[in-house]
Amino acid sequence: MPETKSTASIENGVQKSCNNSKHSNATTDNGYNATAGGGGAAATDGDESAAAKTTGNAVDLPDAVLDKLFHNYFLKQRRAGFKWFLFAAILFNGWTLIIPHEQNLVPLVFTLFVLCTNVMLSIVLDLRLSALKNVKDLHEQITKHASYLLWGLFLTHFTVYLYLQGTNTSPRDTLGWIILFNFLIYVTLPIELFYNGCCMGFLTVAIYPLQIYFFARRDPIFLQQILANVGLILPASTIGLMYYFMSEAKQKRAFLQAKKSLEVKMIIEEQSAEQERLLLSVLPKHVAVKMRQDLGSTSSEPFKKIYMSRHENVSILYADIVGFTAISSTYSAQDLVKMLNELFARFDRLAEKYHQLRIKILGDCYYCISGAPDERPDHAVLCVHMGLSMVKAIKYVQQKANSPVDMRVGIHTGAILAGILGQRQWQFDVYSKDVELANKMESSGKAGRVHISDKTLAFLSGEFEVEPAHGERREEALRIAGLKTYFITKVLKPFASPCTKKINECGDVGENDVGNLVDDDALDEELLAESKSEGDKTEDANKSQELSKQASFKVRLQEELIARDGHEDLSKFTTFFLKFKNKNLEEAYAAYREPLSSVPLLAAFIVQVIDILYSYIVLPRSPLHFINISAPLIPISMLVFISIAESFPDHLPEFFVSLSKRFNDITFVRELAAIIIAVTIGLSNVVDMYFFVTFLKTDHVVLESEIDAITEGIVVAEPVSASMQVSPPIPGEIFMYPSYMSNFAVLILIATAVIAQLTHMTKIVLMIVFTAVHCYCNIFLLSDLYTFEDDLASNPAIPTSVALSTVLIMVTLALTFFARHMDREDRVIFKWKTEVAEQREMATDMRQRNEALVYNILPVHVAEHFMKNTKRSHDDLYSQSYAEVGVLFASMPNFSDFYSEETVNNQGLECLRFLNEVISDFDALLELPQFQDIIKIKTIGSTYMAASGINSNRISQPNDPITKRWAHLAILVEFALELKKALQGINEQSFNHFVLKMGINHGPITAGVIGARKPHYDIWGNTVNVASRMESTGKAGAIQVTEETCNILQEFGYTFQQRGLVSVKGKGQLMTYYLMGKADKGSITYPTVRQSSDEHLKPVIENHLQTTNEHCNGHSAINGIGAGDVRHKEINEPDIKTPLLDIKAHDSSTMADGEADALIN
Repeated sequence: MPETKSTASIENGVQKSCNNSKHSNATTDNGYNATAGGGGAAATDGDESAAAKTTGNAVDLPDAVLDKLFHNYFLKQRRAGFKWFLFAAILFNGWTLIIPHEQNLVPLVFTLFVLCTNVMLSIVLDLRLSALKNVKDLHEQITKHASYLLWGLFLTHFTVYLYLQGTNTSPRDTLGWIILFNFLIYVTLPIELFYNGCCMGFLTVAIYPLQIYFFARRDPIFLQQILANVGLILPASTIGLMYYFMSEAKQKRAFLQAKKSLEVKMIIEEQSAEQERLLLSVLPKHVAVKMRQDLGSTSSEPFKKIYMSRHENVSILYADIVGFTAISSTYSAQDLVKMLNELFARFDRLAEKYHQLRIKILGDCYYCISGAPDERPDHAVLCVHMGLSMVKAIKYVQQKANSPVDMRVGIHTGAILAGILGQRQWQFDVYSKDVELANKMESSGKAGRVHISDKTLAFLSGEFEVEPAHGERREEALRIAGLKTYFITKVLKPFASPCTKKINECGDVGENDVGNLVDDDALDEELLAESKSEGDKTEDANKSQELSKQASFKVRLQEELIARDGHEDLSKFTTFFLKFKNKNLEEAYAAYREPLSSVPLLAAFIVQVIDILYSYIVLPRSPLHFINISAPLIPISMLVFISIAESFPDHLPEFFVSLSKRFNDITFVRELAAIIIAVTIGLSNVVDMYFFVTFLKTDHVVLESEIDAITEGIVVAEPVSASMQVSPPIPGEIFMYPSYMSNFAVLILIATAVIAQLTHMTKIVLMIVFTAVHCYCNIFLLSDLYTFEDDLASNPAIPTSVALSTVLIMVTLALTFFARHMDREDRVIFKWKTEVAEQREMATDMRQRNEALVYNILPVHVAEHFMKNTKRSHDDLYSQSYAEVGVLFASMPNFSDFYSEETVNNQGLECLRFLNEVISDFDALLELPQFQDIIKIKTIGSTYMAASGINSNRISQPNDPITKRWAHLAILVEFALELKKALQGINEQSFNHFVLKMGINHGPITAGVIGARKPHYDIWGNTVNVASRMESTGKAGAIQVTEETCNILQEFGYTFQQRGLVSVKGKGQLMTYYLMGKADKGSITYPTVRQSSDEHLKPVIENHLQTTNEHCNGHSAINGIGAGDVRHKEINEPDIKTPLLDIKAHDSSTMADGEADALIN
């Protein structure tokens, strides 16, 4: 049948439990601190580390392992930039084909060969080919060595080109290209910096001057030009190294973020798995899933959420330990709990074997069902096998206690309503007339026998031999229901375990072997003996778990890093201009800045300093020129300093650091500062160009018409062969090489490209503007000055100004794609960060929902014990003793009259819906601040059980006054009075007349969990026993207490009426009192005529209770006691195990009998 639910929220009790895990839900934008070098776990995230520390389950990998993982991860991410080095190499190949004048056939052919090789290499390295199985291995091998191959190819081409060109090449022709490639070596090639990257960079810088010295023509001031060339190449390498370290630090943060996130994710998964295990051990999966989905939801419908479903053809098994009351007096409550825990743990293992769903444990009673929530045709057969195995399992208690205890098992088949009631301390339970009949099957059975009804027999398919049991003669309820009962006498068809079925399917096993395998007794004995060896195996299992944890974490971390692909396609999330389509995400990215992201601005400062140095070496010297190139250093230095100060908090005063943080926190300000710095270095070089035109015309040329004569005076040296010695310059001569300013512009473009504060579009616009202005100056403004160099080159077909302008255009094109690659890489990392935060938030949300559910099943301190102590054995006992506890029982004695399974109330579902409203309103009171120390223990039918003083944070001393020690007991009384008011409000709204009958007692108790595989929290002890009797022997509408409890509560101003002596089994005659109210000082009203124990109830029981007693024996339907209740069925003690029972009445004196002193519920 489909599950039927009413609508309301189950938020009660959730907020507190959710707050317990807030530590793992917070994230920070830039909380990772990592060294730029290759350290191990050098980063921490405050919140995530806190989450890891609180659990104590963080995985620590050795630094060597982390370094290796990071090394592989970093090189993989660098492969995304490899293609831009290849693209720049192809541009250089194209330039060498087109620009140089009067090339011979040999250099052309060689250049074409290198170009084709680069194009083929780009095709082979296409990332899309890596997915093809046929070329995957080849692709991997080529990719691994492609960096060295490409660098060697470029260097070979460059050397051969200079050699073949001979004296047609000047020391300045290829300078711009070598500057660019010295930068790209460090920022695009997927190689280790030490030692491969440094060697490649150093060799490139060292080989170039040698190539120029041996192959280029000897222009005037030849050695100074070589020195200036080195001076321009080294800053490119420096900027490349700086960007390498920045990129490594950025990727290391991403790597450590992945590691930390994985740690937290695994911890959350581990906690969630334990929570899920606890949850599913108490609630069926379909109920738990629906409750988790509805957690925190709101509903406008009038009723509270009820999770209840009806199931047909379900077999219900009740099992009770006969004679357990006798041995309970010889053991302490704690020892009894331990014994029951071990026994019921065995029952739970049997339930797993026979596909039973354990419902609840009530003292020494165990009941379960088969056929729900998942239907199966063999439900009755499995229930009978379960009952027979339980009879065998009781031998454990016989040996342990040396007492003739036995099992009495009853089974009935019918329909049930299964689900949970209330909003706190959920317990899955079953309700229906057939459930109460199953209980009667057990109580009317015999020790050591499995008692079944004819309804169950109809589903056994002849697999068992039976004999008449005549249970209907011993139990009136069975006779009224028209049931015939039977005892199981023999198993005709042994139970086939899953492994046996597999062997039978194979058909290769001999008959004798199969007979051994299907031996049900042997299987059960082995199963029941598991608990002995399980404890021994736990320690070894924990050790192996720790050993495998690191290996598992390493594998998962590798998989996580592999999934982080730097080549990830962003087209689904971004526009063509790499703007996130999600506006909120784009705004977050614009506001976010990586740690040390301002440091690349140092490149601008370095470039401006180099401008001064190289100008001094090869350009005409002038004080005005020195002022012109030095002045921009002042604003550049100021802006760079204020931008990068926050990156060095340990080396700079706090004032500058805080000022820098405020400066960079404003997105517009930091972007504007970066633009000003870039524009300053760009315009500085343009102004420098204009200065030299003015310098030559004003200081050395009076008339513009005399420029030709001046030109002749400036250029005094003719081209010489490379083999000739360099002639020293003649004093007073001026040598002007404007091409150096264009080559220097390559450094300006590089410094602009690495600025992290700007988007790639802004950098591209700046670089295009710089290139356009420099090309204009080359072709138009400096055309006269370039004639000097053209004359040295014998007036080539393509002027030097055009050739250098082409270099600037191609360099800009290469850096444009590189800037886009940088922006894309940053956005991919930022997207990873947001995804990690979302995944962690989802995992945390799942954990919080599980926690909220688990904390509504077990008290918080008990749930934490089970969830955090993952190394414990599943059968370990959890118990705590408390010396001063208050216990409350409250029942609705006339609810059994209200309950019926007619069609008009949906086979009883509407009755349970009403009961759910009542219990939910009771639960809601526990959310009030004044009742935060009261714990709901459970409900049994319409009986509500709560306790006070079970609080590990409460500290009291024996010498403290009563008003301090027992303040929680007074609060428990106030809670009981609030229960009466809540029920009265429900009566007024629903036009019903339900009343509460309550009992309160105080004293020591033992609290703990029975059945740790399926944990059931309860409390035991004489205090609970007497509290139950105070409720069961009380009167409707009253709160009954013992004399000792009365004396304590009088100190709080409560007034009482003496009732008289009440017979309580195991305690004899107890003087009891009814609580009347609260006054300034407690008082007792004594009755004028003492009534006998049999007569004193008559004047105080209302008419509706008399009707109720005709159908309910005190507790069977609605007034259930605790889960430790132990009864003598032989003396017709009231049955409390099943809610909604409808059986014959007993008198009050009989109703007070049948409880063990040491164990209750």
